[in-house]
Parts: sequence; structure tokens; C-alpha cells
Amino acid sequence: MSKILNVQANDDYTLFIEFEQGHKIIFNMQKMVKTIPYSRLQEIQVFKGVAFDDKVMFWMEDDVTERPKKEFLTVDNVLFMIRD
Repeated sequence: MSKILNVQANDDYTLFIEFEQGHKIIFNMQKMVKTIPYSRLQEIQVFKGVAFDDKVMFWMEDDVTERPKKEFLTVDNVLFMIRD
């Protein structure tokens, strides 16, 4: 499984994800942000606050670094969803 090198959140609710070894994907979250677990991300400023650590992308609650990660996606989650 590849390590995440960079994540960019776009205005159309897609994530541009760069992995080690030069792999890059665009992950569409338009449908996901309409689901209860990710509904907070419908606010574009919150969505664009994506961060990452090793193999996990996450959005913090209220920009407080001490709080737990509220919404997150692992590399495995993303690869599983785009396999088709």
C-alpha cells in the first residue's frame, strides 16, 4: 500500500491524491458528502481543510488539533471504492 505524499481538495468535491512511486488519482467525493458520516464536508471550507498522515486523509473538528479526527479515509478505503 502506498504512502500519501499530497492531497488537494477541489471545489467540485474531488480530491487529487498523490502517492509515493508517482501514482496520482482523482477521488470523487460528491456522493459521499451527501451521506450522514461525511455531511459536514458539504461546507466547502471544511472539505478543503483535508489533511493527511502517512496512509490516512482526515478532517479535524473545528480546526483543533487535539480533538480526534472526525471524518477520515484510508488509502485502502479509497482503493476499494475505485476498484470498479
